[in-house]
Amino acid sequence: MTDQHLPEFQTLFEAPGLPRFDLPEAVERAYGAFGLAPRVVYSNFVSSIDGIVAIPDVQRSSALISGGDPADRFVVALLRAAADVVVIGAGTFRAHEGPWTSENAYPEAAQCFTEFRRAQGMGDAPRLVIVTASGDVGGSRSKLDDVIVFTTADGANDLGEDVAAAAEVVELGAARSIDMQEAVGWLFERGYGRILIEGGPKLMGEALKARIVDELFLTISPLVVGGGEEQPRPTLASGVELLPDAAQSGQLLSLHRKDAYLFLRYSLLEVGPS
Repeated sequence: MTDQHLPEFQTLFEAPGLPRFDLPEAVERAYGAFGLAPRVVYSNFVSSIDGIVAIPDVQRSSALISGGDPADRFVVALLRAAADVVVIGAGTFRAHEGPWTSENAYPEAAQCFTEFRRAQGMGDAPRLVIVTASGDVGGSRSKLDDVIVFTTADGANDLGEDVAAAAEVVELGAARSIDMQEAVGWLFERGYGRILIEGGPKLMGEALKARIVDELFLTISPLVVGGGEEQPRPTLASGVELLPDAAQSGQLLSLHRKDAYLFLRYSLLEVGPS
């Protein structure tokens, strides 16, 4: 691999004191310094200028919104490279082929990211976690090998024998929804320190409502896609109401630019008055 395969980002802002990994030279030359805390829940989304992150009934709509931009794919790969687990909703699992790995997101830098993970003492790829209250995951058994499935007691009954045989099924209560705080606690207890949530927007909305997300990585695509007519198009916090009672405020940690795309990193941790 040569550096010509990697996009070159411009660092416009970076807060002091951020963690720093010992990145492969080519990756750091392309993106700049990057690191995460050993124990962190972070999420990654791409949004249009008008705040839309998905288009219902359109396959792989996030790629449509991002325009398949190489810089966005590189950031996806970088964030996956740092993750112990990648958490997605069942709808995202059914809609995408996967796998949720750095190599799939940005194959040109696969060797760099594999070397980075090995230097960190990690396996070649993060473990996949699917969240489904209903138990409807779809997909072939081969896609479910070594996957963790968080579901309810009712959902576990509806998963089917193939899923139960291939995946590690974890029941989290009997309610209609998954307690995201309990899910994150389960992962932390089993040694998964860096937890990446990739969506979809309904799962992200539940995660934000539960206040489990420490950091948000947000790509702003230069597209304006519209909010939809007959079927609303979701924002990254779909299905929940955070204002006026549960609003969260982000603190900007870094801002990168590549052409017309902006790459923002926010802390969502609550900070008391100084």
